Order: sequence, then structure tokens, then C-alpha cells
Amino acid sequence: MKTEHIILIPARAGTSNISRQTLRLVANKPLIYYVIKNALKYTKHVYVSTDSYEIKEISNLYGAKVINRPKKLTKNVTKLEDIAFDALSEICREKSFTKCLILNLKYPLIEISTIKKFFSILSKSVQTVYGFEFNSHHQYKKIHFQGKETGRIIEDLNNCVITEKVVSFNIDKFLKTRKFSAPFFGLKLSENEPIALNSYHDFGILEKILNRKRILVRVDGSNKIGLGHVHNMLTILNHFRNEDVIIVMNYKNRLGFKKFQEHLYKVKFFKSDLELFTIIKQFRPDMIFNDILDTTSNYIKKIKKEKIFVVNFEDLGDGRRYANLVFNPIYHSAKNNTNEYYGPNFACVRDEFRMWNSTLLRTNPKNVVIIFGGLDPTNKTYQILKLVKKYELKNVKYSVVIGQEYKDRNKLLKLISTMKKENFQIKLNENIDFLSKIFHESDFAITSNGRTVFELGSLHVPMIVIPVNKREKRHTFVKKHDVGYMVQLKNELTSHNFLNAFNKMTQYNIREKFHNNLKQVNLLYGVDRVVQRINNEFTVSNNK
Repeated sequence: MKTEHIILIPARAGTSNISRQTLRLVANKPLIYYVIKNALKYTKHVYVSTDSYEIKEISNLYGAKVINRPKKLTKNVTKLEDIAFDALSEICREKSFTKCLILNLKYPLIEISTIKKFFSILSKSVQTVYGFEFNSHHQYKKIHFQGKETGRIIEDLNNCVITEKVVSFNIDKFLKTRKFSAPFFGLKLSENEPIALNSYHDFGILEKILNRKRILVRVDGSNKIGLGHVHNMLTILNHFRNEDVIIVMNYKNRLGFKKFQEHLYKVKFFKSDLELFTIIKQFRPDMIFNDILDTTSNYIKKIKKEKIFVVNFEDLGDGRRYANLVFNPIYHSAKNNTNEYYGPNFACVRDEFRMWNSTLLRTNPKNVVIIFGGLDPTNKTYQILKLVKKYELKNVKYSVVIGQEYKDRNKLLKLISTMKKENFQIKLNENIDFLSKIFHESDFAITSNGRTVFELGSLHVPMIVIPVNKREKRHTFVKKHDVGYMVQLKNELTSHNFLNAFNKMTQYNIREKFHNNLKQVNLLYGVDRVVQRINNEFTVSNNK
């Protein structure tokens, strides 16, 4: 039972490298505050062993009890066992405890789940559990794993670990022997839990960590909606790399989750609203980013009840009215809603597109890129190539881009093979990670009317856009800014619309007009504007 467990925090007045380390302010609180706070989340029986009157008063202030440590136990060479024996001998005179965890001040970031494990592992056969982290530079102990996180510590010269000043043990045997009893077990600490506070610079790092925002990202990807939302979130999250981020996806719409894992983000899945809100409650986010298309008022209201800052993307649903911020770059609105931002000034193009200069405007076009997203669920890529073949549009080279999840690959390959025999110049690009180079080399593009138009536009590439669903028909960027043609391909009878747009786009003066119009739209720094507004509004919201 928790009532039989005790946490002991050693905190002497003097340290060899940092003056007043224990009481040094970090994010406006003394260091010891964070260790006590985490310990109290597990048990009310938290004791501080100290020789300092000041540390004693501060510890009492934050809810810990204090054991006065004699001067003889305040030296650098003093063993942890001696400190523990002195404190527990006094504590256990008044109340009986069964298990103890010694928690060093270098663990202000320790998780409550880790504290629980230190106690739960202890048994009659497991008398002592050290926290450890791997360090290849120190070769003196080996961990012999018996599970994913725990194992026996033995003397060895390989598979080396450092045992840290966090150790749990059974009190009864310890008080009889005055030492930590073998066999020693090890509990692996997460890479974020130990922090070396060896310099004032380290305190600055700790302060940044403690001030990190917790951001939960609700995002979906599927054959129906594509991967645009995934790429949009990856672009924005590049500007929040110092924050604590978790990705949450609907299990049915989890396409693209590996992209997040490649960028080292934690990903969780849910199958019901109950599971989703359980994840939210456990993570306790400061912010939630929703890139899931239209939201409902019930969903956003439920989040807002938890005092969470909400940011929505590409949202025309009722829920947007209750969000703190909404970014709809692909739509236009004449309304002046204080929390909603419309238009291309808030488009977030990927970092790779910010590395290039404007595309070269050639008198005669040489290269045309055809791209309808990596998935292309309506198979527009195939339809466009059929039209190119039908109208014998052989005067340019075509760069066709598809992704790994493209379903009609064999059908497309067969068509491309046939067209090449008829002297069409076609290059198929699959699973391309560096699209910007292909875009930069293109004289114009044939594409869907989604977020890709902003990436093409950022390099000043004129475009023929073909909406692939009802939502894309409402996207206004190309028409409003006059940077290309929007073509509706309903059936064979409307294919001449595509031919007319293609022939016009081959004319230099037409492409020059679109190229110059794109220069008037600043698409490269939309992500900076979005991030700045999120940070500013979050700060204002927190200060209310």
C-alpha cells in the first residue's frame, strides 16, 4: 500500500560545483520544489534529509517533512546508505514503513509512472532497485535484462550502465544490514528523466524544459482525405521542436503515422471518443492542434472545458467558433473574425520550398509536373495522361509524381509504357521526399486544388488545377489571385476545357502573367506568421 511507502530526498547545504544548488530558482521556483512536487504526487510521506535551516523551511513550505542531518554526513564522500540509515532510523521510530525510494535532486523531471515502478518491482526476491541510464564512456557495470525495462545489474565490461542516485529498497532488511542488499536490479530511466546539473548553463536548459508547452496534435490521414494534413502538421511542428508533442490519430484514419515516427514523434491511436479523451486527460496538454477538417461544437466545447488552448486548421465547421485560433489559408472570407485567419498569407509550405529562388521563366515550356497527392484516390493522374495521349501533347516532358499508397500503379505503368513508345517524354517519380526540386524545374503544373497549390506557388510555378472533390471546388486561391486555370473534369465532354487551358499555358505571355501574380503573394513565410500568432495568443490567454 502507498501508506507503507516513503520517499527520501537528500539535500545538503553545500555542493562542490553550483552555489545554492538546492534553492536556485528555476522558472521562479527553487530546484527542490520540483522534486518534492513529483514525490507528493505518489505519496504524502515525503521526507527531506538536510543540514540547512533554509532548506528545511522551504521543504516544509512545499509539503515535505524534514529530518535534520548531522554534519558528519554532509561530505562529498558520504555514502547514500549512511544518509538513508540515519534518516530512516528516526522516521521508523514513529511509524512503520516497508519500502523507500531515495530521490536525488537531479530528478526534477521524473515521471510519476517511474516512481510507481520503483516501488512495484520490490519484493522478497528483489531487495534493491537502482535507476540507471546507458553511458558508453563508463565501463564498469552491465545490465542483464529480464524484461523490457528491468534487469539484474552485474559486474562486466560490456553493455555498460551508470547507476544513479535514485534507488528503492525494502526498509526492514536495510535497517538490519545498514546497506543496500544484493542482488541489485536496475530500472531504466527515460532519456528525459535524468538531467546533469553540473553548471549554470545546465540550469538554463532545465528551465527551458520546465517551461515547455505540452502540445497534442489531432490529425488524420486516409485514402479519402490524403496526407496533406499530415504534411501540414509536420511543417508547423518543426517550429515547436522544443515542446513536448504527442500525435493522436483515429485508428481508421492513421495513414501517414509512420511519417511522424520518422520525425521521432510519439504517436497514439484511438477507436472511440472515450479513448481520445482518456489520452487527452492523461497527457494534460496546454494546446491541442486539430487538423481534421470540420469540427463540431460539442468536440471543441468539451476540450475547452479542460482549459486547453485550441488551434484548428482548415475548419469550416461549427466547432471553429469556439477555438482560440483558426487558420483557413485555402479559403477566402470577407468577414473580420478576430480568431480566424483566411487566405494564403497563412499557408504553411514545407521547409524545402524555402531554399530555392524563383523558377526560371522560359520562352518555351520544357517541363510539366503532374501531381495529385501521393494517394490520388480519384486517379486523376491516369485521367490526365489519357488526355495528354488523346490530344497528342508531346511538346514537353512530363514529371509524374505518385506515392507509395497509389492504388492504380500497374495500370499507370502500362499507360506510361505505351505512351513512351509513341514518343511521349514521361518520367515517373515515386515516393519522392524532395519535391521542391521537381517543382523548381517545372514551367507549369497540373495538380489538384489542395495545399499543393501553395508549394507550387511559393516557387512561382503557374498551374492548371483540377478539383478532386466538392471541398476543393470551394478553394479560391488560384482564381482569386489569378495564378492559373481551374478546370472541371466531369466527363469526356468537358475534356476540351483541359486542352484549352493546356494550350494557353504554353504561351509565354500567359505564364509570365501568372508568374508575376505569384510573386505578389508572399507564401514563404506563412508558417512563421502562424507560429507567431499561436505563441502570442497562447501567452495572452495564459495571462488572463
